[in-house]
Formats: sequence, structure tokens, C-alpha cells
Amino acid sequence: MTVTKIRPPHSSIREVASTCAGVHQIVRAAAAAHPRAVALRQGQRMLRYRDLDARARRLAGALIARGIRPGSVVAVGLERSIEQVVATLAILNAGCAYLALDPADPIARRRALAADSGVAAVITKAEWQDDYVGLMVVSADAADLAEPVAAAALPRTAPDDLAYIVYTSGSTGTPNGVEITHANLINFLLWSIEAFGITAADVASHAIGLTFDVAASEIWPNLAAGATITLVDETVRASPELMRRWLLDEGVTIATIPMTMAELMLAMPWPRDASLRLMLTGGDVLRAYPREELPFELVNNYGPSECTIVATYGIVPRRGRDEHSGLPSIGRPISGAIIHLLDNERQPVALGEEGEIWIGGKAVGRGYRGKPTLTAAKFMADPFVDEPGARMYRTGDRGRWLESGELAFCGRIDNQTKIRGVRIELDEVALALQRHPGVGSAVVVARDDPGSDRYLAAYVVPAARPAPSDTDLREFLAGFLPRAYLPSAFVLLDRMPLTRNGKVDYAALPPPGAIGAGTGNAEKRRLPESSTERRLAAIVEGVLGITGIAAADDFFLLGGHSILATQVIVQSREDFGVALTLRDLFEAPTIEQFAAVIEARIIAQVAAMSSDEVAAILAGPAR
Repeated sequence: MTVTKIRPPHSSIREVASTCAGVHQIVRAAAAAHPRAVALRQGQRMLRYRDLDARARRLAGALIARGIRPGSVVAVGLERSIEQVVATLAILNAGCAYLALDPADPIARRRALAADSGVAAVITKAEWQDDYVGLMVVSADAADLAEPVAAAALPRTAPDDLAYIVYTSGSTGTPNGVEITHANLINFLLWSIEAFGITAADVASHAIGLTFDVAASEIWPNLAAGATITLVDETVRASPELMRRWLLDEGVTIATIPMTMAELMLAMPWPRDASLRLMLTGGDVLRAYPREELPFELVNNYGPSECTIVATYGIVPRRGRDEHSGLPSIGRPISGAIIHLLDNERQPVALGEEGEIWIGGKAVGRGYRGKPTLTAAKFMADPFVDEPGARMYRTGDRGRWLESGELAFCGRIDNQTKIRGVRIELDEVALALQRHPGVGSAVVVARDDPGSDRYLAAYVVPAARPAPSDTDLREFLAGFLPRAYLPSAFVLLDRMPLTRNGKVDYAALPPPGAIGAGTGNAEKRRLPESSTERRLAAIVEGVLGITGIAAADDFFLLGGHSILATQVIVQSREDFGVALTLRDLFEAPTIEQFAAVIEARIIAQVAAMSSDEVAAILAGPAR
């Protein structure tokens, strides 16, 4: 595919990087090349490259003067701001690695992460110093007080030195500190600049919290290329509508947007002359395609924190909503990354077969801070690369190679579910759901609520109001998916709950029917009302062994099958005194639909019956 809005690479950046062992040195070279260009912009405030370099060297000098030794870890306890970026650059200049601590986190969590990583100091505001009792605290204002340290006097950096530590949630619930080196980060930085054609003419957004490693992708490639980084405030970054307006007003050319918000923004109208040329997204499963008329390219990035932010990427092709071709691919490996698809015996799978994704090459980080056993279990020697010390990381994700040479993401190893004996890929259902023109964003989960069998629940953020009804969505999906794949419940949300890292917070999804969780159409979620509906619901509940069935609930989605359907037909014939067949229930599987069939049959017999016979039928059999 020819991508017209991605500009050609610039070999000069790679030439500069060949003489630099540290990321900060590449940024310093950009500052020398573009001293008067704006490096950082936050509202009405701005910082030029020459001042960014000087302030970072001043703060680095303050760290060195306090006895912070090269190789130490220094925490940044600041909100997203110009000062935060200066602090991270200063830490690298001082020969140290940075660790981001979110001031909005509980004090206990921040102290625990600082202790786990063994930080030597924390850079923060004066009013937050008490949050870090027992640790050396350096004020962010120190950059205004000290003299810049000459570049030649700064500690020397080696490629294998740590650049940063970022904490992941960990499958056990215990945070794991991932260690990323300068060599890892420089490989990513150079790939980003070359793949996306980043130049000093670009304006990049910075909207991701520094505790999430994707923030590093917003900062370092753009500073290394001499681009301008503009910082968004918290109010704007929480609203797709405000974010779209802000991107246009700020003249942003490259924006990194969390997956769920990106899906909503793809459905919005955009002016054809918009400055935005690239929207980068990742961190979750992409379930939408860009429309033909969008003025920018959508890039789907994939990669765990353990492998330096991104391991594969792909330009997402433009598709109409009536085109169905599965989930967008996650593209090809970035420069320096190697993708292995392996079976349970860690042997390569054949083309087109699913395997677990293992990542090797220069993207693979050092491991987990202070956890050698866990590191050994996840970071292993790479037997497929003839290079001393080559390692690969086990992701726990599934994928398969496409004939195009791109990698199809097939979900987590544990993200398939089985409903009534049918194995279902949840993301496939969500992808089909997002093809509906009234759906902006959607996820599908398997629920095991007390008192019910496992069922699928779809959570939908509508593209506009009025929102589509449950029936609309179910009938739409029925045109693409087998009946067993259709969700039993649909829940409308104003916005998708997200984790601190911008991924869908599945634990925060409300159960269907909970306060604050809307449905596609409240009328369609009503309980059985008419005499026919109530009597039919009692029959179905008795056959299925459940209670609380709604008028729009599908018999087969509630666990019904042909044998149980036969029982419903037999009991309904006896109870209503009309001729019914299995085909009637298959064609009208909800309480309201099947009750309408029964009532139509009753009406058809009315003309041939006496008034006493009609009354007897409506009253039901004698009890």
C-alpha cells in the first residue's frame, strides 16, 4: 500500500544516533540543530530547544550535586507538564534511569513502587515532598537555580544502561517493573522517525500519562527529530469531541490516541484540510477501520511494555462498514524486532496457523526489576537467532501470519470463551458489532453472574443519539454471525471505562441491568406484561430452570436447544390450545415474538369459536 502522508526517512538522524550511546545525547543534537524551535508547548507556555537542553542540564547538575550516582533510578513525581519532560531528560543527562510516579495515585502505591525499584531520589513539587518521607527529594524548581553542567562534564552513558523503568499490572496482581535500556529505546526512536517520517515541521500530541510506556513514544522520537510536542490537559483528553477540536486547533500532525477513544474519533466528521496526518493507536484490540474520507492514516501499533512500546505496526486499510474482513492486522515487525509464532512445544507453526507470539531482537528489554525468577520464566534464550545472548519474550498473545506478510492478532491465550459448547472469540463479535453505523465503540465479555449460565454481554458506546436498540443490534449481528455468537445482553455506556494506561477496564464494566448501565432500548428490556407473555415466560423459565426472563430474551441464547425447545412447544400447545411447531420457536425465539405468534393463532381461531371457548383459552387450563 502506498501511504502518501508519511514522509520519507531522514538518514541524518541515524548518523547522529551512531555517535550517541544515550537518548538524551540525540535530543541534545536536535537542540543544537534547532535551538530556537519550540520543543514543548502547554497552553500559552512554551519552551524552545535551547532552553530545554539548558534546563535539563541544570537539573542534572542539581542531582549530581546531591550525590546521585550514575546508574541510579530517579523517580519523577510530577503531573504531565513541561516540567515533567524536563525532569526525565535531566535524569538521563545525569546518567540515571527514570521512573514515573503519578501524583494522583495513593501515597502508599507511590512509596511501594519507589521502594521496589530502589529509587535514589524523587523529583517533585515542594508541596508534595511530604509524600516521599525517607527519600531524597529534589525540587523540580532546581532547574531554575543551578548553572547548566557542560555536556562534556556529564556522566558517560553506555547502550546497555537503563533508560527507564515502567510498571505493569502483572498477572498475579503484583506490579512488575520492566527495565528498558538506552539501546532498546534508541532502536525504537530511530524506527519511529523513519517509519513515520517525523521532522522538525511536525507537531505531536502528548496526552498519555508517563506511567504508561506509550508516553515515551510521544516524547523521545519527536524531541530527537526536532518536532514540537504540545501537551493536552486532563479535561480535553477525557473527551473524544474535545480531543478532536484540540487536535485541529493546535495544528497537530501526529497524535497518539488510546484505542477506545480512537475508535470513537474515527466515526466523527473531519475537515479534509486537517493538519493531522497520522493517528497512532495501540495497547488494546482494534475493532474498527477508518473510513475512506478521513484525511489521516490510522496506524495500529502492537507491543508489550517488556519489548519497548511497539513490536509490530501496520497502516490500517480504509474500509466501508459493509466490508467484513476480520480484525485489522497488527502489521509487520518494526526494525530490530523479530516475531516468532510458536506452538506448545516452542516450535514454529505453519503459515496461517495460530501460535503464541514471542518477540526477539533489539526490542526486548532487560527484564523485571528485582525478579530474576519471573524474568527467567518470561525472557528466554532465542534458539532461532544465531547471535550470542539473543533473547525472546513470551507475550501470552496468539497470532497467525497472513499471506500478505502481516500478523493477524488472534487474542490472548485466555481470551476465548465457550458458550454452550461453542468456542467463541470475543473480539470477533465486537468487530462485527462495530460495523453497525450507530455503534462508536464496543467490547464483548463472557459473564458468569450468580444464578445464571455463562452468557455474552456487549457494552456499547453509541456513535450518536438516539442509540440503536437491543433488537436492532441483535438483528444486525445475526446477518454476520452464528446464533451462538449473539450477545444475550446489550449495555449502553456514555464512555468505555479505561484503566490508567488507556485500556478497557473490564473489571469496571457494570453488570447488565445495574444502575447507571443503560440498555439499547428500555422498552425492549421490559419484563413480560401481557397474560400470554407471562404464561409463556413461566413455561420457558420452568424448562430452562431460570427466573427473571425478559420479554426480549432469546430462548436459544439463554441455553435452549432443540430438545428443550420441544418441551416448550409441547407445554405451550397444552397451555394455549393452539397448533405450534419447532419452526415457530426457531423463527420467533424471544418471549415477545413467540407470544405474538401464539396470539395470532388464537385470533385465527376466534371466528370459529363461541365466546365461552375463547374465555376458556385465555384463562388457561384448570389448575
